[in-house]
Order: sequence, then structure tokens, then C-alpha cells
Amino acid sequence: MNKQDRLMIKQLGSMQHPEENLPKYAEFMMRNYMEYALIQLAMNLYTLYERIQEHDGMEPTVSGSLADIRHFVYRYVLDKETGTRAEDRRKLHDLRDRITSHMRVLTAFTDSLQIYEYILNRLEFSVSQEEEAIDIDAYANQVFRFLFQDDDKMVVNSKIQMVVAELPVRITKNRFYDILSESLHIYTGSECRSVDDFAETLRACSGLSKPDGFETMYPALYEALTALEAVDFQSLSEEDWRHHTDGLKQTAKRIDDYVTDFMMLEDVVNALYAVMAAGGYSPTRSKECGYAVKVLECVTEAMERQTPIAETAEDCLFALEGRPEYVTGELMQGEAILYDLWTGQQECLKRLSLTEAFADLNLISKLLSSSMFIDLEAEEPEPDIADSLYINQVRDKLTEEFAALFDRQDRLMNRARMAKVLGQVPVFFNSRQEISDYISYALQNCKNQSELKAVVHIINDIMAE
Repeated sequence: MNKQDRLMIKQLGSMQHPEENLPKYAEFMMRNYMEYALIQLAMNLYTLYERIQEHDGMEPTVSGSLADIRHFVYRYVLDKETGTRAEDRRKLHDLRDRITSHMRVLTAFTDSLQIYEYILNRLEFSVSQEEEAIDIDAYANQVFRFLFQDDDKMVVNSKIQMVVAELPVRITKNRFYDILSESLHIYTGSECRSVDDFAETLRACSGLSKPDGFETMYPALYEALTALEAVDFQSLSEEDWRHHTDGLKQTAKRIDDYVTDFMMLEDVVNALYAVMAAGGYSPTRSKECGYAVKVLECVTEAMERQTPIAETAEDCLFALEGRPEYVTGELMQGEAILYDLWTGQQECLKRLSLTEAFADLNLISKLLSSSMFIDLEAEEPEPDIADSLYINQVRDKLTEEFAALFDRQDRLMNRARMAKVLGQVPVFFNSRQEISDYISYALQNCKNQSELKAVVHIINDIMAE
């Protein structure tokens, strides 16, 4: 970063000379966003097409989207076609929404299957003849030591969540509802949208809610899940257990393949969307942009002819090595003040006719973030804040939904759903002693020896990683 750009960002960080610096900032960010997005688009489309060439059975929506993507690359990168930018951005936005819709359904299938995986895992030793003596007190101490062998608090909390999700669930429904309430109240003072997102996460992971298209989008997956729902897990033979376990693994593998397809497509769409947004401001292009454009020429030509990508593309990708990291460093310094400028300089942005440009900067920052399926809705300068009343309303609704679900199903299924929630909520213990007591209580009150053996086997795998 040159001295002028560094000074401009420093001054804007303390809100100095905004009318002079805001246009410079917008130009600086658009230029770097354009380069970064072009490089990402080149690398991601290259990788996606290579996967298509090597992989049979790609998800139809993914393969069916490639023609549109090729046309958009022609128009907004290679300048070989003309189009209406606003209309094409809307089309690309709609494609992104369709991808997100598919991912929601696939994630819901994953969540539902994980509940049955939880149940089948705990039945493994009930259908086998394996014998194993367990010293519960010694094992509880071993697990406790594992949780706190690291100094990093985030690592410790992550371990606690993983282990609590696998320990035998021996809490009452009322205690479960208390944990829900405590977890939600942590969000007091946060944006209402954050509370809603957290509540929806709990609904999803427990199988409480199903997205639109769940029953129709993937008939084979729905049929496999319906077959599991009809199983009497209390009276499984070893042969039946193996049959359902193998079937679940096969279904999970198919979902993983589809998810990989969609994630690769989303990477391409996000980068292309960012290129289209930044390109509307005609930023200058670096020589590295030229290498990325050459890669895209090679890939789109291969897509059109259904042939392997020319070796020239690989040479250009090699020339780009290290460049994304450099541009990321430039952008990190600029993005550090983007939100404050957007929320704190609204009047000045209007006077300078920069409101739309800064809205696009916010959009591009999301598109190029690590959260590839992030909501693209513009940030509200003054979002609604969740007070205790709002939290309680969300909690009561969630509690009612879980209560109705628990009443319809047996204890085995209810414990599986609770376990998935306990693995998602923030750590709800107030001290190490509480954690130690919880581990001991969960193990000691598990009177089902086959479940206990299964839990020990699963937690041992966690501790061995």
C-alpha cells in the first residue's frame, strides 16, 4: 500500500477530511475488489470445470447454471457480448438464491440424518457381542482432563460442546428448556436478526423445521429419510443395524457430493457477482487482472467446446501465485473502516453521490468474505436491538415447538434431538466443577450399558483427534 492510500485510510479512521477522502477510498476499494474478485473467479471457475470433466453425476442445477455463467463472463470480463448490467445482476442474484435454497434443503437432510446416525451409533453395542468393562469415575476424570489440557479458551469451549453433544442425555425437559432460555438471553442487546438466526440454527440442527422444497427437491434423499423414520430402533437385529448404517453412509456420501458441487458453484457466483458490481465503476485493471482474464478466456473456450482447458491457463495461474494474499492485505486495512463509514457518514455520502457506491462496497465485501452463503441484505444503519421482552418471545415460541415435537416422539428420538441442540448452544456451565459434575452425572445415570460403551467409543475418537 502506498503512502497516500495509507494516509487516506488513517484519516478516514478518525473521520478527518471525509469529503476529500471518501471518493479516494471508494476508488481504492473498488480497484482492489475488482482484482481480487477477478482472480478468485478465474481460479474457482477453472477448478469447477476441472471437477466437471473428472466427476460424473454432478448435481443438475450446478451443471445447468454453467451456460449462464459463461455468458456473464463473456459480457462483463471478456467484453464479447452486451447486456443490461442491472438486469444481469438481478439474474445472478436469483441464481445465488436458488443455490442457497438447495443448500438449505441439503443441510436439512444432513441434520436429519445426523439424528439417525446418533441413534444408530448408540445401538452398535446392543447388536454386537463385544464386552468392555468401564470404570466410570476414572473415565469421567480422563474426559475432564482432555477438556482443559489447552490454554486457549475457544478451543476448550469447542471441546466442551463436542463432548456434551455425545454424552448420554440424562437431563429433564425442563432443564433443557432452561438451557435454551439461558442461551438465548446471552443475545440480549444484540441485533434481533442475530437472535432469530440463532433460534433458526437450533430448529435446523434438531430437525424441528424443514425448508421449502424439503419433500420435493431431492426425491431419492427424501425416500431414504422416510425409510429411516419407519424403523423400529428398539428391536433391531445386527443385520438390520448394518443395513441401515450402510444405507445412511451412502446417502450421506451423495449429499456430500452435492454440497461440494454447490459450494464450488457458489464460489464462482460470488466472485462473478463481485466483478459485475465493481466493474460498474470502471476501475483500472492491473497486469494481474490480465492474467486472470486470460485464464477465463481459456476456461470459457473449453466450456463452449467441451474440451480440456488449454495449458496457457495453468501458466497464468502460476503467475498469480501469492497475489490474492497481497490484495487481501490491502483490503483488510480498508474493510476495517467500511462499516463505520457506511453507518457514520450517510449524509456526506449523499452529498458526494456515493451512497450507491458504498452500498456496492458493502455488497462486495460480503460476496468475497469467508461466509459464502451470507445474506446480502444491506446493513441497517440503526438495526433493531433485542431486549428481554423480545428474547422471551423467541424463547417461548421455541419452547412450544420443542414441547409439541417431544410429545409426538419416543425417548430415543427426543434425546437425539436434545443432544444436537446441546452441541450448538454456548457453553452453559458456570465453573469447571459444574462441568465435572455434569460429565459424571451423565455417565453414572446411563444405565444402558450398550449405550454407555458406544458413548465411550465415540468420545475416545474425539480425544484421539
